[in-house]
Amino acid sequence: MAMSTPDPGRQPERTLLAWRRTSLGLIANGALLLASGHGSSAVRTGLGIVVLVLSLGCWAAVSAVYRRTKGGAVHALGHENVLRVAAGLVLVVGLFDLYAVITR
Repeated sequence: MAMSTPDPGRQPERTLLAWRRTSLGLIANGALLLASGHGSSAVRTGLGIVVLVLSLGCWAAVSAVYRRTKGGAVHALGHENVLRVAAGLVLVVGLFDLYAVITR
């Protein structure tokens, strides 16, 4: 029997879509923070802008990794450092949201 390389199937594409859903949720969150601060709070407006920029950066970075690996390297999108950055981003956004709710 000849040894064959493992076929990743659709796993890279599913991983990319999961990252994009996460980024989209963070983008929506940033937009809501921005809207809640419009005209009333410069801090909320600033937090909304920061979240939007970070979320769009996350979207662009994941798309770039996927294109660079031609969709065949699942481990690149699921790398430990990428997961740490995403978890940190979600935590920061959660803290921003908590601030927005408490100061409402």
